[in-house]
Amino acid sequence: MTDRRRSEDYKQVSGYVPVELAREFKSFCAREGLSQSDALEEMLREWLAQKASNSSKSEQANRPIAIADVVRANMTKLKRCGLKNLQVLAKGEVLPTPGDFAIIASTLGIPEEEQKMIWQRTFSSLSNDVSGVKDERECSESPKPTRLEL
Repeated sequence: MTDRRRSEDYKQVSGYVPVELAREFKSFCAREGLSQSDALEEMLREWLAQKASNSSKSEQANRPIAIADVVRANMTKLKRCGLKNLQVLAKGEVLPTPGDFAIIASTLGIPEEEQKMIWQRTFSSLSNDVSGVKDERECSESPKPTRLEL
Protein backbone atom coordinates (compact mmCIF):
# COMPACT_ATOMS: atom_id res chain seq x y z
CA MET A 1 0.00 0.00 0.00
CA THR A 2 1.20 3.49 -0.88
CA ASP A 3 2.14 5.87 1.90
CA ARG A 4 -0.18 8.65 0.75
CA ARG A 5 1.21 11.13 3.26
CA ARG A 6 4.66 11.08 1.59
CA SER A 7 3.51 10.57 -1.99
CA GLU A 8 3.53 13.49 -4.43
CA ASP A 9 0.46 11.93 -6.09
CA TYR A 10 -1.72 12.65 -3.03
CA LYS A 11 -2.74 15.84 -1.26
CA GLN A 12 -4.47 16.23 2.08
CA VAL A 13 -8.00 17.64 2.06
CA SER A 14 -9.59 18.73 5.31
CA GLY A 15 -12.71 20.43 6.55
CA TYR A 16 -14.95 20.68 9.55
CA VAL A 17 -18.14 18.67 9.87
CA PRO A 18 -20.52 18.24 12.82
CA VAL A 19 -19.18 15.97 15.57
CA GLU A 20 -21.97 13.40 15.13
CA LEU A 21 -21.33 13.13 11.38
CA ALA A 22 -17.59 12.65 11.98
CA ARG A 23 -18.28 9.88 14.50
CA GLU A 24 -20.74 8.18 12.18
CA PHE A 25 -18.26 8.37 9.30
CA LYS A 26 -15.37 6.94 11.34
CA SER A 27 -17.58 4.20 12.75
CA PHE A 28 -18.87 3.23 9.32
CA CYS A 29 -15.35 3.06 7.85
CA ALA A 30 -14.18 0.86 10.75
CA ARG A 31 -17.17 -1.51 10.41
CA GLU A 32 -16.66 -1.83 6.65
CA GLY A 33 -12.87 -2.15 6.87
CA LEU A 34 -12.38 0.95 4.71
CA SER A 35 -9.71 3.54 5.23
CA GLN A 36 -11.12 7.01 5.70
CA SER A 37 -8.96 8.19 2.80
CA ASP A 38 -10.45 5.61 0.44
CA ALA A 39 -13.98 6.49 1.54
CA LEU A 40 -13.35 10.22 1.15
CA GLU A 41 -11.78 9.71 -2.27
CA GLU A 42 -14.81 7.70 -3.42
CA MET A 43 -17.26 10.28 -2.08
CA LEU A 44 -15.36 13.19 -3.62
CA ARG A 45 -15.29 11.49 -7.03
CA GLU A 46 -19.04 10.80 -6.88
CA TRP A 47 -19.80 14.32 -5.65
CA LEU A 48 -17.70 15.95 -8.38
CA ALA A 49 -19.28 13.76 -11.08
CA GLN A 50 -22.74 14.74 -9.83
CA LYS A 51 -21.86 18.44 -9.78
CA ALA A 52 -20.38 18.23 -13.28
CA SER A 53 -23.56 16.51 -14.49
CA ASN A 54 -25.76 19.20 -12.91
CA SER A 55 -23.58 21.89 -14.42
CA SER A 56 -23.91 20.48 -17.94
CA LYS A 57 -27.70 20.22 -17.49
CA SER A 58 -27.72 23.84 -16.40
CA GLU A 59 -25.67 24.83 -19.45
CA GLN A 60 -28.10 22.98 -21.70
CA ALA A 61 -31.02 24.76 -20.09
CA ASN A 62 -29.30 28.10 -20.72
CA ARG A 63 -28.66 27.37 -24.36
CA PRO A 64 -30.29 29.77 -26.80
CA ILE A 65 -33.81 28.78 -27.72
CA ALA A 66 -34.35 30.76 -30.92
CA ILE A 67 -32.31 32.15 -33.78
CA ALA A 68 -32.53 35.68 -32.36
CA ASP A 69 -31.00 34.41 -29.09
CA VAL A 70 -28.15 32.75 -30.97
CA VAL A 71 -27.45 35.91 -32.96
CA ARG A 72 -27.67 38.15 -29.89
CA ALA A 73 -25.27 35.95 -27.92
CA ASN A 74 -22.72 35.80 -30.74
CA MET A 75 -22.84 39.23 -32.40
CA THR A 76 -19.07 39.74 -32.33
CA LYS A 77 -18.32 36.45 -34.10
CA LEU A 78 -21.15 36.90 -36.60
CA LYS A 79 -20.11 40.43 -37.63
CA ARG A 80 -17.19 38.85 -39.49
CA CYS A 81 -19.34 36.44 -41.52
CA GLY A 82 -20.82 39.05 -43.86
CA LEU A 83 -24.49 39.03 -42.84
CA LYS A 84 -25.85 42.56 -43.11
CA ASN A 85 -29.07 42.24 -41.11
CA LEU A 86 -27.62 41.08 -37.78
CA GLN A 87 -29.18 43.86 -35.70
CA VAL A 88 -32.75 43.08 -36.82
CA LEU A 89 -32.09 39.32 -36.57
CA ALA A 90 -30.88 39.80 -32.99
CA LYS A 91 -34.03 41.72 -32.11
CA GLY A 92 -36.20 39.04 -33.70
CA GLU A 93 -37.71 41.59 -36.07
CA VAL A 94 -36.89 39.43 -39.10
CA LEU A 95 -36.03 35.80 -39.58
CA PRO A 96 -33.01 34.63 -41.53
CA THR A 97 -33.31 32.83 -44.79
CA PRO A 98 -32.26 29.19 -44.67
CA GLY A 99 -29.01 30.29 -46.36
CA ASP A 100 -28.35 32.97 -43.72
CA PHE A 101 -29.06 30.46 -40.96
CA ALA A 102 -26.62 28.02 -42.57
CA ILE A 103 -23.95 30.75 -42.49
CA ILE A 104 -24.72 31.50 -38.84
CA ALA A 105 -24.61 27.82 -37.88
CA SER A 106 -21.40 27.22 -39.81
CA THR A 107 -19.68 30.28 -38.36
CA LEU A 108 -20.61 29.24 -34.82
CA GLY A 109 -19.99 25.51 -35.35
CA ILE A 110 -23.50 24.55 -34.22
CA PRO A 111 -24.06 20.78 -34.54
CA GLU A 112 -26.77 19.72 -37.00
CA GLU A 113 -29.13 18.36 -34.33
CA GLU A 114 -28.94 21.61 -32.40
CA GLN A 115 -29.50 23.57 -35.62
CA LYS A 116 -32.73 21.66 -36.18
CA MET A 117 -33.90 22.33 -32.63
CA ILE A 118 -33.13 26.05 -32.86
CA TRP A 119 -34.89 26.30 -36.23
CA GLN A 120 -37.94 24.44 -34.92
CA ARG A 121 -38.11 26.49 -31.72
CA THR A 122 -37.90 29.71 -33.69
CA PHE A 123 -40.68 28.84 -36.07
CA SER A 124 -42.89 27.13 -33.48
CA SER A 125 -42.69 30.23 -31.27
CA LEU A 126 -43.53 32.32 -34.32
CA SER A 127 -46.67 30.26 -35.01
CA ASN A 128 -47.63 30.53 -31.33
CA ASP A 129 -47.31 34.32 -31.50
CA VAL A 130 -49.51 34.47 -34.59
CA SER A 131 -52.16 32.05 -33.31
CA GLY A 132 -54.08 34.83 -31.59
CA VAL A 133 -54.34 36.87 -34.79
CA LYS A 134 -57.62 36.53 -36.63
CA ASP A 135 -57.73 35.36 -40.20
CA GLU A 136 -58.64 38.10 -42.70
CA ARG A 137 -61.74 36.14 -43.74
CA GLU A 138 -62.98 36.03 -40.14
CA CYS A 139 -62.71 39.80 -39.91
CA SER A 140 -64.45 40.50 -43.22
CA GLU A 141 -67.34 38.15 -42.41
CA SER A 142 -68.16 39.86 -39.13
CA PRO A 143 -70.92 42.47 -39.30
CA LYS A 144 -69.88 46.10 -39.45
CA PRO A 145 -70.40 47.93 -36.20
CA THR A 146 -73.20 50.52 -35.99
CA ARG A 147 -72.60 53.98 -34.66
CA LEU A 148 -73.83 52.87 -31.25
CA GLU A 149 -71.21 50.12 -31.05
CA LEU A 150 -68.34 52.46 -31.85
